Amino acid sequence: MKTTLFFVGASALAASPALAQDTAPFDLGELVLGGGLIPIEAERYGRAVTVITARDLEERQIRHVSDALRALPGVSVSQSGGTGALTQVRIRGAEGNHTLVRIDGVDVSDPSSGAYDFADLLADDIERIEVLRGPQSSIYGSNAIGGVINIVTKSATEPGLVTTGELEVGTEDTLGGRLSLRYATDRLRLSASAAQRQTDGYDVSGSGGKPDGDRNTTLNGRLEYDLTDQITVGGTLRRVQRTSDYDQFNWGAATVSGLVTDADLQTKETNLFGTAYAKIDHLGGLYRSDLFYGMADIDAVDTNSGVKTSDYSTTRQTFSYRGSLALDGGTVETAGQVLSVLLQRQEETFQNNDASLVFDPAMMAKQKRRQQSVALEYRGSFLADALNLQASARHDDNDGGFADTDTWSLGLSYLLPNGTTRAHASAGTAVQNPTMTEQFGYNPGTWIGNPDLLPEESTGWDLGVEQRFMGDRGVIDVTYFRADLTNEINSTYNATTGESTPYNEDGRSHRKGVEVSTDFAFDNGLTLGADYTWLDATDPKGGTEVRRPRNELGLRAYYLFPNGCTEIGADMRYVGGLWDYDYTAPSYGSDLLKLKDFTVVNLTAQHRINAALTLTARVENLFDEQYQEVLGYDAPPRTAYAGLNIRF
Repeated sequence: MKTTLFFVGASALAASPALAQDTAPFDLGELVLGGGLIPIEAERYGRAVTVITARDLEERQIRHVSDALRALPGVSVSQSGGTGALTQVRIRGAEGNHTLVRIDGVDVSDPSSGAYDFADLLADDIERIEVLRGPQSSIYGSNAIGGVINIVTKSATEPGLVTTGELEVGTEDTLGGRLSLRYATDRLRLSASAAQRQTDGYDVSGSGGKPDGDRNTTLNGRLEYDLTDQITVGGTLRRVQRTSDYDQFNWGAATVSGLVTDADLQTKETNLFGTAYAKIDHLGGLYRSDLFYGMADIDAVDTNSGVKTSDYSTTRQTFSYRGSLALDGGTVETAGQVLSVLLQRQEETFQNNDASLVFDPAMMAKQKRRQQSVALEYRGSFLADALNLQASARHDDNDGGFADTDTWSLGLSYLLPNGTTRAHASAGTAVQNPTMTEQFGYNPGTWIGNPDLLPEESTGWDLGVEQRFMGDRGVIDVTYFRADLTNEINSTYNATTGESTPYNEDGRSHRKGVEVSTDFAFDNGLTLGADYTWLDATDPKGGTEVRRPRNELGLRAYYLFPNGCTEIGADMRYVGGLWDYDYTAPSYGSDLLKLKDFTVVNLTAQHRINAALTLTARVENLFDEQYQEVLGYDAPPRTAYAGLNIRF
């Protein structure tokens, strides 16, 4: 797994590129693609970042992106059961909808909730995942209080046609498959893939009832063409169709074991995301223009024994222009001083689709809101590139009925004269606009919107030191962070009417913590790594924030045998100090309960048969640990899988 720097080491099979290379040092020259308005080198980046590459995903045999994020520094994952269940990701103690998620430049969060459900996201066809920690609104706008998860799908890089495929079977009647085609010439890069995974699952209520299964089909494509040496055009298209079973949550149950009971509930989602873009270099690369259009269309239907209980659609369209100027001559890519500007317009909509499910006909009207934004970013390198500065500011003009916002951010990186120690620091502000559900309400009418809500606002900073050793084969990074949140949006609940409504809390929510990450790459084929987070997150009343563990530790080890064809691996995750709301009566969520600390161990193995075929196997939750990440929902038991990869 990549941490603050980017590990280029160890093992891969021909069908799994990670096993085709020898162990190598950490690469300081790789770019953080989402680090600002234009990509930036890792060694110059002042903010905290973790990068997971396609090689990491293949080495760990990750099938869902949420599993790749578990135990990363500053990241906590809450999954309400098994595969397909609601999955939220929180960064540095912020809320789930304070994490902005982008896939190929598209904001894929649901405008109705402001959050992205990671249950939708398969890891197939992903080139890299960048986890940018800390306030990022000065670059990305709303939803980036905790940070940004920037995902880039694979593109064609090898000349000619390359085809890869995978088939995997496992316990709980799990079946998964993937097929990808990539074609490249001197000017054209074309990529298309299809992935499907389905499982019967298990009963998340733990009552011995019907298993809760999941079926996910993801289609992904991207096209890029160089019209000239100065002009490139392209686009992406992604379609996700998911059907997931889930059980009944019983608000006010008499006991914790009664909070979730077996039921025939199901959610069906169809997501469509797309982009069109053009990159133009002017004046020999001195100035660069980027034109971008992104769209998101989300349709969701929930049923109970086949009877519809919820049906809504949301959309988002984004138009932007970005211009970057090399202030000290040369090109934007090589300049030590770069100034960039972003002009952006965004429109979001929300609509209930079934009149029988709303209490007021007015709720059938399509709700719309727009935002116009301008952002500036300066980057400068000094002292022979040892000192690097990133500074950005943004203004968002909201016409959605809530206040306009201004945000800023600073990042600083300094490489000490010894050439192996790097200090990094950042500070900034961020905002979270009220979601469309919070603003307009939600069917079937028990959630009453509040049009007078203010945006949530956060100010945060961090300070860290990164040390490389063993001739760049080892790296350790330690970061301390703090953040304060004001206008936190909470909700009231009336037990008599069953109605809830959101409001802005008085006071400040505090978050502070320590993030530690380390990796070692030995000459004998062994790689070791560890990530640790200590977090103290409190609400405005001083109470513990739920679903954010106080301590989370991840350990991993991989070994490539001398034959260069066989690799085994193991990873362990420990979670301690995890709390959740007590939704039993008479608490109704006003009190908290501490969940059991737990440790989960996973094993992987893969062997290259020949240049085209690779066998894979893994066991998840090896010791069948019984635990919960969300109160009332049993986490997955021990499962086992075997697969075959092919490349030609």
